[in-house]
Amino acid sequence: MITREDIKKAYERIREEVWKTPMVYSHELSKISGARVHLKMECLQNSGSFKLRGALTKILSLSPEDQAKTQVAASTGNHAAAFAHVTHARGMKNVLFLPEGASPAKVKALEQYNVDIRYFGARSMETEQKAAEYAKEIDGVLIHPYNDPEIIKGQGTIGIEIEEQVADVEVVMCPIGGGGLISGLASYFNPSTNVQVIGSQPENAAEMFHSIENGHIVDPSELKTISDATAGGIEEGSLTFEICNQYLHGIDLCTEEQIREAIAFMAQNHQTIIEPGAALSVATLLNSRHYEGKNVVVVVTGKKINMSLFTEILADYGDNN
Repeated sequence: MITREDIKKAYERIREEVWKTPMVYSHELSKISGARVHLKMECLQNSGSFKLRGALTKILSLSPEDQAKTQVAASTGNHAAAFAHVTHARGMKNVLFLPEGASPAKVKALEQYNVDIRYFGARSMETEQKAAEYAKEIDGVLIHPYNDPEIIKGQGTIGIEIEEQVADVEVVMCPIGGGGLISGLASYFNPSTNVQVIGSQPENAAEMFHSIENGHIVDPSELKTISDATAGGIEEGSLTFEICNQYLHGIDLCTEEQIREAIAFMAQNHQTIIEPGAALSVATLLNSRHYEGKNVVVVVTGKKINMSLFTEILADYGDNN
């Protein structure tokens, strides 16, 4: 398993290239939830999300020989941007696979980078499998979005900054997709720290929740969710499932309406645009007093949202927040 020391070493490698993102106390969310809520604003990270930490950690861990090969990745958006940012900055050969229904906002954000984009599959799981096959065919290097110890270590570096920015944190909350972020945080805040690590997922795409409940990785959900960054399922044999099964203190589920309301809440109360996946833990706290009295940190993961969806959400919910 991954240790706190592993994550600290990863942070030393990447700290000059990642931004120490702000920690914002949310008076409004604290009042509603009864908790003391701090927002770790990874939506302001370079490249637009926390994913930069993992991609950078992975690529810096490669030998010079492997760095000279073609780097291959698959993503619904945020890992794609991080991968493109790191490989472009270093002049590396790259190929990026996106699902055919990738968010237009996230695709547009990739235009600033020199990256070879290819589309394959309707779901992220299919896209990831294609990327893995292609990397093997060309003797390239696969930069996986979550199922890689180096990726997990990189995402876990957020935990170091949380400890520096918030005294006596008791609960750390973040969304779950494939589980790279929460596995990194759970590995850093392991049981010896007495910090509870809580995940959030859409009811319509709660694969990690149901996998833990059933004791094995379940098939991807057939239901639709606006939280595209956390949808798509978990790879068989994923290290993230093992870590989550061992270390997580719970997973909260959110409805599609609650996710929309949380996006509107952040716009109205924090003047911040966030994507649906980043709204999951905010949605939990808007609809539950389960964490009342606790010192809580919410990792706000990314900001890439389709503007037509954002406008629609503000029209529907903005006046209520």
